[in-house]
Amino acid sequence: MTEPTPSGLQALRALIRGELPGPSIGHTMGLRAVAVEPGRITLEARPDERHLNPAGAVHGGFAATSLDGAAALALFSTLEANTPHSTVDLNVKYLRPLRIGEVYQVQGWLVERTRSLAICDAQVVDGAGKLYAKATTTFLVKD
Repeated sequence: MTEPTPSGLQALRALIRGELPGPSIGHTMGLRAVAVEPGRITLEARPDERHLNPAGAVHGGFAATSLDGAAALALFSTLEANTPHSTVDLNVKYLRPLRIGEVYQVQGWLVERTRSLAICDAQVVDGAGKLYAKATTTFLVKD
């Protein structure tokens, strides 16, 4: 008898509890999952010197990658852990620059899902809830 396939939600909860190692992108980006429920996730983002552009500011790609990651994990929390899914497009709006040393919350949530597509939203906020960037992502889901 084979083991049942774990859900993405189970995998994410195990990751948050420290029972599974974090993905390498999380280490590279300074991201970690801190809360999850079906269709929603919160990541903690902490930009550092690795994320600076030549002008000395946090590169916009840091926010874009964080937003895409939160959106993808919100979707993942509703799938079986082995269900392939990939970003089709990512639309980011930047409102304020991120600063190194600050801790941000990156919240992602599932907006709608069809059999083969999903739309998720995500946002970067500071500790006071001030919005820094937001995104909408479309995913292809291969059930």
